[in-house]
Amino acid sequence: MLDALSILDAEPEAAALPATSVFEALAAKGEAQQWSFDDLDWDTEAVAPAWLPRKFHAALISQFYHGEMATLAMCRRILADVDAPEARRCVELQIADETRHAEVYRAYVTEIGGLQPIHPTLKAAYDKALAWDGPPEAMIAAFNIVLEGEALFALDYLSGWLPCPRFRRINARVSRDEARHLAFGRAYLKARLGALGRDRRFEIYHWLKGLWTNTAFGILGRFPIPNAILGRRCRTWAETGWQDHRRALFDVGLVSAEEARRLEGGA
Repeated sequence: MLDALSILDAEPEAAALPATSVFEALAAKGEAQQWSFDDLDWDTEAVAPAWLPRKFHAALISQFYHGEMATLAMCRRILADVDAPEARRCVELQIADETRHAEVYRAYVTEIGGLQPIHPTLKAAYDKALAWDGPPEAMIAAFNIVLEGEALFALDYLSGWLPCPRFRRINARVSRDEARHLAFGRAYLKARLGALGRDRRFEIYHWLKGLWTNTAFGILGRFPIPNAILGRRCRTWAETGWQDHRRALFDVGLVSAEEARRLEGGA
């Protein structure tokens, strides 16, 4: 699995800077990396492995579209709560990114079978995350670390076994944007979590762990994978994936490793 703690490796010049400078650097990078729907080559045919049913292929890619729409809703929700102008600019750029990603995924999936409904487990996860009514840091952690972290992992993994040149071009563009979003989320949380009390931090940790557990195992239980090797790898992901997010949450200061062990009964 893509290690969530490695995501800031894409921003080495920002890692040691004060938070405001990190946001300025990420905003500048986001502005420089803006791209459009027409920058992609849409002349090549969308293809999939022979073993992958067309409906499954369309349903799989449709989930990325639905994820972009949910993340877009989150960004719009938190924008008013982000006070620093440089950080707010990062959120504004993420709104532009997510809007573009959704447009691209919808166009791609239209050619491979049409947009399919959101997976019920994913809908429940997005609804739960968007229903949070506490500090916005929890919602940022849910999307910019846990859910977008998994999206980045999935894009990286799919590009290895989905031999579609068009998808790989989309993946390259989208993954670069998502890495920047994760970097912003981590920088923002590092700057803000210290102001939260211990009980609130613990509440958010429990909430995030429940969100991850319900989502990962719910997907496996209701989204059968038509490939034995891929299925085994996905089960391993569900069983071990929380550890990556857990380390990322330690790093941003939500809880310490010792606090997490106590909260999880010695885990």
